[in-house]
Amino acid sequence: MRKILLGLLLASPLALAAPPKLISAEEFGADWPFTTEEMHLQCLPGNAVVVTDPESGRMYAVNGAASGKARQLGLDPLEQVWAESESIPGTKVSVGTVIKAGLALCN
Repeated sequence: MRKILLGLLLASPLALAAPPKLISAEEFGADWPFTTEEMHLQCLPGNAVVVTDPESGRMYAVNGAASGKARQLGLDPLEQVWAESESIPGTKVSVGTVIKAGLALCN
């Protein structure tokens, strides 16, 4: 019984979330920050922006609000799918445009 209640508590933020939106490298062009061609973008309660790889089903925190809930939601590190910048070696492509699109889903 205890495990069932714990599972419901952990799943509840996902149940309250808006449905995910499929986003792609084609749509974002040079601003695409991921190593995969497509991701599902979602805003969870508390303005937590996450992406899910449709191939693997793994979910990643994109903004600080989501990073703060990473352990609770079982999120994987974004670094696993975060693309390296070609124009500035040693840095990552900005996730700013994805965060902006994700926050728009919160409303």
